Order: sequence, then structure tokens, then C-alpha cells
Amino acid sequence: MRYRIPADYKHTRSTPFWDQNTVPKALLTHHNTKKGVYGRLSVMRGAVKYMGFNAEHEAMPEWEVTISAGQFGVSPPEYWHRIELLTADTYFNLDFFAAPGSEREEERGAQRVNSPR
Repeated sequence: MRYRIPADYKHTRSTPFWDQNTVPKALLTHHNTKKGVYGRLSVMRGAVKYMGFNAEHEAMPEWEVTISAGQFGVSPPEYWHRIELLTADTYFNLDFFAAPGSEREEERGAQRVNSPR
């Protein structure tokens, strides 16, 4: 994809790995990343089609890209998008990154401090 996560952004969380049976339905419909948060989609097996939209109710994607096994794609903050799993064996996850000092980054620190060990 054409977006890069700024170097000073901090990793805040990772999702589990999903396949065609466990992928959250919300990812297959229009959704967006939160303000100040980048998402990184990493494909371990198979392929995912990522479609980006100019607005929430747009039917035609502004652009689309196929992310294959061993590749990743980045979704910028507040950008409308959705995905399609292109193969039956697709296996992928998401990582999220927030600006240092942002509310999202501070939540990460609080979770780390309050987590049982």
C-alpha cells in the first residue's frame, strides 16, 4: 500500500490471527481506523484484497490492492476501507500504532501497568 506508519508511532496492540471462519464480519464491511491510529494488516497465508474508499457510503473503491502471504498493508487514520479474503486458506492479523503521547498510546501504557503477570 502507499501509506507508511510514522517512525515515532508506537505499537499499541495486535489482534489474534484470523481465517475465513474467524474473521470479524466488521472487517468485511466499510469501517475506518480511529483518529491518530494506523493499522497494519499482515498476511501469513493466502491473500487479502484491501479496498480504500473516499467516504463511508462510497460504493466504488478509490483504490484496491492485493496483499499476499509474506506481505503487509497499512491503513491510515480515519480512512474508510474493507477487505475480502481471496483464498480459502487465508490467515492474517492486524497491528495498531498510535502517536506517542496520544490517548491511544497512553491506554497502551495503562494496560501494560495494570495487566496481571
